[in-house]
Amino acid sequence: GGAAAAPALLAAQSALAKKANPGKPGAQRVKIDVPKPVTNLDLNGRRLVAVGDIHGDFAQAMKALELSKCMDSEGKWIGGTTVLVQVGDILDRGDNELAIMRKFQKLAKEAKEAGGDVVVMNGNHEIMNVMGDFRYVTKGAFGECRRWVEKRRAREAEKLGEENVEPLPPVPDGVTPNSYYGLWARRDLFLPGGEMAVKMASNPCVLQVGDTVFAHAGITENHVDYGFQRLNNEVAAWMVGKNSQPPKHVLEEKGVVWTRDYGGAEGGNKSEAAACKRLTEALDATGAKRLIVGHTPQQKGINSGCGGKVWRSDTGMSRGIYGNTPQVIEIVNGRVRILSA
Repeated sequence: GGAAAAPALLAAQSALAKKANPGKPGAQRVKIDVPKPVTNLDLNGRRLVAVGDIHGDFAQAMKALELSKCMDSEGKWIGGTTVLVQVGDILDRGDNELAIMRKFQKLAKEAKEAGGDVVVMNGNHEIMNVMGDFRYVTKGAFGECRRWVEKRRAREAEKLGEENVEPLPPVPDGVTPNSYYGLWARRDLFLPGGEMAVKMASNPCVLQVGDTVFAHAGITENHVDYGFQRLNNEVAAWMVGKNSQPPKHVLEEKGVVWTRDYGGAEGGNKSEAAACKRLTEALDATGAKRLIVGHTPQQKGINSGCGGKVWRSDTGMSRGIYGNTPQVIEIVNGRVRILSA
């Protein structure tokens, strides 16, 4: 659901594809240092909270954050020293992705000042967008990108003078300006080296907080052997435009942002035994007790498998999925609880 392959979008994509230089001003960008995403965090007795897939639904995301007791009704951080992890897939299927990204950025700053941490992870939809796969971008999200780039360009023109700012590409015949500039802006923001791709480069694909491992879809012992930090660093290098490809672990079907093996019955798994064996091996190699994933929406809400070794946080809260009531996972002193509205 939420795919936006409308005729206007297809026409804009076709027009951009035909241009030799499709208006992505990567050449003018300054060289960007490759960030080193956080991969390990000490819990030190702090409270740990996990929020599942958001998919562009600002209102539902705010409900989840309030439910977590990390944010008040005015949008301010009240979580104290809590570690809050969002497991990826802020992007696609909803209209307010950039607003959500900005809100998490603001909360991360406020949390840091209070001794807390906010970590947003990359899911498969973040990877897809940096690859230029916009199948699940809504019309509203293209519009949000267009407005973002227009405002940024206006600020640059005010600062540098209109004549010193690169002009927007002309709109080809047969394409509406909104569709064309929406797609152009999306490419500008999310392709490698773009403003949002660079922001997402700081986000991990795999994270360990105390005795809990987070991955959007799952881990195996192969990922542990490869190295979580190495995997995260290589994704970051690709997102900022330094490496031409991300590591295979975020592309393959059984990779850290794609596998359905830990998604339970909703992931099409009749039996968990084989997946649980692989998970136990992976967790033993990390010294962790549990894995928290998103990725596979759970129609009946957050649940666990493999004797509590995997927790599934994606409730399908976005109205681009099921519009289910938000829930979040809370871990205090090793005890896992589901918080429901």
